[in-house]
Amino acid sequence: MSTGYDTILGNFDKNKDTVNMKKSLLAVVTVLAATAGFGAGFGLYEASSRGNAMGGALVGKPGDATANYYNPAALTDMTNMSVYAGFTYINPFCDSKVDRQSQPKMNAGWFFAPTFYLSAPITDDLSVGWGNYAEYGLGTKYKRDWALAYDTTETTIEQYTLNPNIAYKLTDWWSISAGLRVSYITFENRGSPLAGLPIPGTGLRSHLKGTDWGMGYMLGTKFKITERLHAGVVYRSRIDHTIKGDFDMYGTTMGIPTDVRGPASAKLALPASVTTGINWDITDDWRVGATIIWTEWRSIDTINFCLPSTYSYPEKLKFDNAFRYGMGTEYDFTDWLQGRLGYVYDLDPSHEKHGTTMLPAGDRHIAASGLGFKLSDNLRLDVGLSFIFMERSSRDIHDRNAAKMGIARKSNHWECRNSFSYLVSAGVTYNF
Repeated sequence: MSTGYDTILGNFDKNKDTVNMKKSLLAVVTVLAATAGFGAGFGLYEASSRGNAMGGALVGKPGDATANYYNPAALTDMTNMSVYAGFTYINPFCDSKVDRQSQPKMNAGWFFAPTFYLSAPITDDLSVGWGNYAEYGLGTKYKRDWALAYDTTETTIEQYTLNPNIAYKLTDWWSISAGLRVSYITFENRGSPLAGLPIPGTGLRSHLKGTDWGMGYMLGTKFKITERLHAGVVYRSRIDHTIKGDFDMYGTTMGIPTDVRGPASAKLALPASVTTGINWDITDDWRVGATIIWTEWRSIDTINFCLPSTYSYPEKLKFDNAFRYGMGTEYDFTDWLQGRLGYVYDLDPSHEKHGTTMLPAGDRHIAASGLGFKLSDNLRLDVGLSFIFMERSSRDIHDRNAAKMGIARKSNHWECRNSFSYLVSAGVTYNF
């Protein structure tokens, strides 16, 4: 009985039809290259240095222009114009084992996430605001010859949100808000699609890059339960993207130079989420907060790819909806110095049997700390340092290229170990 490999070689030898061979490989490889780019767990929540240090627990009472992210309904709390500008640097890395064999360390380098916020009161009850921040992103970078190079060797996802908001105070204790979320996303993936397959004279590299704009909305509400106790709820809608770009596959196919280019696209829905939180001023100097985020990751259960030569492919990912829990505290040591601590438990929504090596897998524990410096009556500097530890986890990685070409090859068992990330952040707030 002939195998898919025998069939490919037989057809190649009989017909010498290199054009059709290249088209066939292009369709197969593009499926994998696109699929590797959209894994689970690529949400970003690092919206400000103060918020990072407090585990994101600022939904009830942000207290400054960062309310545009944490809860725009709280914009009505501010009586003066406020501006915040900051950044977070993120460095993820991990050790890997594939079928119990150690692999070179994954180290994606440092990712830069800038933030900017503006808030302005219009009347005593009406306020407007603007936010620029990242809601999704990161990626991975492995050695070119690692055991799962057919899945990915390097992946980068960058997303930025432009977010105008308007907030209105209905009563002294209740405010609401609404805003647009204009999303810009870029995706880039590199891989060695046929790595490890028994096809002589074949050494291919793939490169896929695409971008898209999308739009969603954001609704918020805030309650002042007492003078010291505040609560809030924020809803973020789905954002549908059709990422369009170019695919390039180059190298050799059975000893023949190959350079195939073509357009590719993928439909991706960034998930909806609901955030709730509460903040309590225990004393004038000591504050605590807690937050829970529910994210509808199942909305990207399937990604529909439109590939060169009118080839389409629905990819099942089977993500689960997931929760993120955060808590934090802040203490005023002096009139000019604040200290902060936070903790986050973030559940990984990816499926054990439908894995991708795009991001380190596993539930996340985040230990956060930070300081706030009052430089003048109007100017504050915040700095933060967080450490992310991901629990040891494993995923089954399937070789879709081999399956599409009729070549039987079992899935590989990928184990993600010693997975960590460092987050360094800083931001400046100026109140007019």
